[in-house]
Amino acid sequence: MAERGKTSLVRTVCPAHCGIDACGILAHVNGDRVVKVEPADFPDPKHKRICLRGLSSLDITYHPDRLKYPMRRRGERGEGKFERISWGEALDTIAERFKGLADRYGWRSIGWTLGGPGAGTTKFGAYLRLASLTQSTRVSAWGYGDSALPCGSRALFGAQFPYQFLMGKFLTGKVKPEMVVVWGSNPAESQPLNMMRRIMDAKERGAHVVVIDPRFTVTASKADQYLGVRPGTDAALALGMINVIFREGLQDDGFIQRHTVGPYLGRTDTGEYVRGRDIGAEGSEEYVIWDGASDSPRVCSDVGITPLMSGTHTVKGLTCKPALQLLMDLAQEYPPERTAEITGVRTHIITRLAQRIGTANSVTFVTNMGFTRTYHGDISLRALGTVAALTGNVTATFSGGYLPAVLNWRPFLHADPDRPSYSRLGILQLYDAVISDKPYPIKAVWFSFINFLNQCAHSTKIANEIFTKLDLIVAAELFMTPTARYADILLPACSYLEFSDLIPFPYPYVQLQQKVIEPLYESRSDVDIASGLAGRLGLGEYFDKGEEGFIDLILDSGDPSMEGITRERLREGPMRLRLIPDMDQQLDIPFSTPSRKIEFYCERLREVGQALPVYLEPLEAPLKPEGKKYPLTFIQGHSRFRTHSMFANVPSLLELNPEPVVEINPRDAAERDISDNDLVTVFNDRGKTTLRTRVMEGVRPRVVNITEGWWIGQFKEGSVNHLTHDVINPVQETLYEPNMHMNDVAVEVVKADNQDSPQRPRYHLPELPQYHLPELRGRRGRR
Repeated sequence: MAERGKTSLVRTVCPAHCGIDACGILAHVNGDRVVKVEPADFPDPKHKRICLRGLSSLDITYHPDRLKYPMRRRGERGEGKFERISWGEALDTIAERFKGLADRYGWRSIGWTLGGPGAGTTKFGAYLRLASLTQSTRVSAWGYGDSALPCGSRALFGAQFPYQFLMGKFLTGKVKPEMVVVWGSNPAESQPLNMMRRIMDAKERGAHVVVIDPRFTVTASKADQYLGVRPGTDAALALGMINVIFREGLQDDGFIQRHTVGPYLGRTDTGEYVRGRDIGAEGSEEYVIWDGASDSPRVCSDVGITPLMSGTHTVKGLTCKPALQLLMDLAQEYPPERTAEITGVRTHIITRLAQRIGTANSVTFVTNMGFTRTYHGDISLRALGTVAALTGNVTATFSGGYLPAVLNWRPFLHADPDRPSYSRLGILQLYDAVISDKPYPIKAVWFSFINFLNQCAHSTKIANEIFTKLDLIVAAELFMTPTARYADILLPACSYLEFSDLIPFPYPYVQLQQKVIEPLYESRSDVDIASGLAGRLGLGEYFDKGEEGFIDLILDSGDPSMEGITRERLREGPMRLRLIPDMDQQLDIPFSTPSRKIEFYCERLREVGQALPVYLEPLEAPLKPEGKKYPLTFIQGHSRFRTHSMFANVPSLLELNPEPVVEINPRDAAERDISDNDLVTVFNDRGKTTLRTRVMEGVRPRVVNITEGWWIGQFKEGSVNHLTHDVINPVQETLYEPNMHMNDVAVEVVKADNQDSPQRPRYHLPELPQYHLPELRGRRGRR
């Protein structure tokens, strides 16, 4: 902590999770109050930055509507009527209720539903540790929009995320791309500092920037070329480009042979790879290739072979083809003309883009979760990655650089090595667990850093079928969110300025989120909350060192990446991960797939017909809307003014972005006699929402967009997730966990019956909860 006059300076980190920017924050403290925040220094000045959300940190910490003390529900769930209780009474109640439910249904009937933890670690780890020790259920939140991309990445690269392969050298500065393709992502709003700056820097150096998106986004406005694709047809677009790449011989055969399954023979009858045992090598599970030199099948490890990657071959009477030939066969079905009919992108644009990608010296593909929020979103990612792999634009070798951070998660994921840990459900699987007791009953749910009702699919089902069946709902929250209103016990949590945490971002840095001020009112950090409950469950010894003890524990991974990084040294500022000096050789990265290669042909998906990145139509989004009851595709973009539903109640940001609107194309608006700023109702069989229109060319015809994150009370009625569905994709369930398909929804839009004043309100806040917050002298915030 430095001092400047009467003001002390504390370096901390904003963990608001806007693309893991993790901006360093320099907090100015006067007495017991933070009076200013500004960007903090980094060893590399380009990381000194802050966005609107970070600048509004004090509006969160000192918001007058913060939850100030524990409360117990005294009305019906959803009414928002609560009474003040002590922490002791709150935690005693929860502990006794948990024990009672565990006696009746087992500990796994208690679900810990933890949202995206932002860039934080220990606040997430504390609840995981408690879930592990009690052998209860961790409800994974990846599936509320973010699990399809990991599903696709696991199938293709064998990794949770594809970023290090598609963007790794771009992010580290090792590659200056000739071309940047931003596919289904809008980093200008969702990752403005970490990613968009890099894209703009690349453009300044001469890179050709292409954006593929159903909306003409802020990112698209900065691009050299924009492709307005129909939602859910990304795999078809990729296959159309692959068709051109193969037709014109633009693939990188050397890369494909070295780093992918391209040469491996697959049986045309069963879809299985041919193994060594199939050609007489007893017990061998090695993959088999067709050797051009000997014109015979050989195991891939044989020396002096010349693997062929095309043609049809017979092995022991079985018809076989190399995986690359199987992909060629699929791509032949998607000439640019057919692809244009499916995607809405013109034939010559598809052809020219494929040619550019195939001939460029280096192409970086920038993507994220958005375009995978359709029923087959996992295939969309696989198709994009296949385009990158065929053209050699995947990072598949290592020649030096900063190691990725490897943290010590073991004490949190499996706290007692001698006993089983928690059970695990995806968040979509929670629905049936509560409603139908499948695969087992969930009777109590604890919510932390997640606005479940507001942000998850099918809000009507959540309110009417899930919340009504739960015996106990606990929420640790900053505010009376739409979800918090349904809680039985409400616990006031801290803002990030009031507790310490470890932040392993932005790469290649690790930072310490230092506590700047003591917790306001009666709020507690998530580590302290978990610790208080653990003590009442006889598990206090696992939590007795607090936040700083957890930081020390998670840093103690023993991995070379964390060498020399300690909490004490992090107090002085951010530290870089271990650097491996550049080497003269390129070491192959062993992918964590069964083949240890990039698997554009995924053998384990053969029985469901998805071994290759096939194009399958969206589940609900109408590609041919004529005559459909719900002819419009509804999608949810992100806003620069919010991180999901966080910051939705900040007055300074509401001044700039006062209320939700539905963006609609002028053609669709004219067909419905709708004008700009009209009050309209967006609806389908599941629900409806009423809000104003923004008529604009920036969305495709037959597509409407409402940015996600607005609180339910900020709409005239309903919300975005009153429209969405909770259908599970079983393939995603097999690969990882099923995703919510927020961008695969069919709706209709009509002008509302009652048109009120066309003047937009200054801002529209949700109805305040019905309880009295007394004046706490010296602790009142400011607007």
